[in-house]
Amino acid sequence: MVFNPDNPNEHDAFDDAMTDEPARFFGQVTIEAYTAYFRKDNNGKWKSEPHNPELHGDEAEIAKSENGFLTTQVDITIAPISPTHKLISRSMGAKNRKRPEFQRVVRPSIEALAERIAGVQGLQVGQFNPLKAISGLWVGGEFVPRPDDPQWTTLKFTDIYASQAECAEAAAAYYNREIETEAEMPAEAEDNSQDAAKVALLPFIPPLWEQAQHDVNKMAELLATNPLLNQHFTMDSPEVQEIVNESIPY
Repeated sequence: MVFNPDNPNEHDAFDDAMTDEPARFFGQVTIEAYTAYFRKDNNGKWKSEPHNPELHGDEAEIAKSENGFLTTQVDITIAPISPTHKLISRSMGAKNRKRPEFQRVVRPSIEALAERIAGVQGLQVGQFNPLKAISGLWVGGEFVPRPDDPQWTTLKFTDIYASQAECAEAAAAYYNREIETEAEMPAEAEDNSQDAAKVALLPFIPPLWEQAQHDVNKMAELLATNPLLNQHFTMDSPEVQEIVNESIPY
């Protein structure tokens, strides 16, 4: 979905319909795996919720029922490093034959990164669960067609980053190639007078200014409420002032 710049809590369906989903993602991933109980509602549609033995019955009882079944569910959420991108979420069955995205795409991509995960987490390959260990890390990946329905996408993980700064640097390099941002890094950034995270996050300031529709008060609000950018930038930061002043006619 595309955020409405006039109200970040609402979506503009017209803009969303005319906007392509990005090909790649960069951000911090959170993964939850749990046993889910699926049952048919009064309309015959399947609904799911976390399994509660006291409410739904134990595994043996559910196996005898024709109205429900248990499955392992995996929920993936990625908080994008870019402040202008939406939260990414996917929910999928770990062993669902009709929707095999986890088995065919997600799981193999995470297993292929086991060595990198081990290096970042300080673990030994083969002695940890990659699905559990990747949760909380900074990652990069691709949106790829779902095996069962190419009209929808699933997540293929391709990179693990040791820090937020490393992830932001990779994202900035990718976005610069893809959308050719007009902002140039100031000389002091090129001279490494600022920390790596600040330099890497700098290309995300111009899009935030566009999201604010060149409104100084709105820009201040967006900047103050962004947990990634507000660690390094305020409205008084020279980098922010340079972009704002260039857009305001005098």
